[in-house]
Amino acid sequence: MLRAELDPYDERGRLTLDGPRVVLPSELAVPVGMALHELTTNALRHGSLADPNGRLQVTWRIEDRGSGRGLRWDWAEHDGPPAMHPTREGFGHRLLNKILAAQTGAEVDVAFAPDGLQVSVRMPLPALAEGGSGTDDQGT
Repeated sequence: MLRAELDPYDERGRLTLDGPRVVLPSELAVPVGMALHELTTNALRHGSLADPNGRLQVTWRIEDRGSGRGLRWDWAEHDGPPAMHPTREGFGHRLLNKILAAQTGAEVDVAFAPDGLQVSVRMPLPALAEGGSGTDDQGT
């Protein structure tokens, strides 16, 4: 999902994507995909991907939580324009803090840093019916 969204914008190696392959059920894939698309669009218009020197790093991992497994992913923009705190709640903010959180049970932290936007998401992963982990070691 990340590669499909971001590979077209990987000029001069400005993108770093790092994490294990994770299979998301559709009830998670749709809101996560929407969030990634919105973050990408904003990075292209206003953030690190709008600046020729900007960089984007997305990392993710599976975490063992007391209540089961969880997915943690971090979106970190660097060397672009400073991330300005919005003066009003826009679509992206509502998407991350309401839709993504409500539909996936995610905890979302957003930081408007001088170096660029930083977003950290933690969400529970449902147990797979086949008893598999939903991950493998092949990357994205």
